[in-house]
Amino acid sequence: MTPFVLMIGLGIHATFEGLSLGLSTNFSSTAIFALAICLHKGAAGMSLGISMQRTFPGQDNFVIGMMTMFACFTPLGVIIGWCIAGSGNELLEILFSCLAAGTFIYIACSEIIVEEFSGGGKKYIKLLVYLIGITIITSLLFLNAGDDDDEKK
Repeated sequence: MTPFVLMIGLGIHATFEGLSLGLSTNFSSTAIFALAICLHKGAAGMSLGISMQRTFPGQDNFVIGMMTMFACFTPLGVIIGWCIAGSGNELLEILFSCLAAGTFIYIACSEIIVEEFSGGGKKYIKLLVYLIGITIITSLLFLNAGDDDDEKK
């Protein structure tokens, strides 16, 4: 049952991050959202794929179908975001960005991180890679902060 919970959580997260991307109004925020999505979409897909393959061995067509459905969530969110963007409501962009961040934190803390650190060895290598990932994603905040300063002038 865990792969389905993971699929639902990652799917909702992917839809909300797509909404955030679709709602972005300037090039710098669009580029930051797109880069953040690209940096972690592969890891999310890999986690889901491994979970599906472990739970459904020998059912490759089912796993491929589920992964294809997962791949469609972000573009669907972008399309919905484009439709909402015409309203000019800044509160919607903030709301969907917060929902995307919240779903990512929930899935990461309750499903992925717990499972990865609870089994096997190499915990220090896993911790190092985890911290490197956090550093890369956090650095995007500083790139965006520099662009905001330029817009105020």
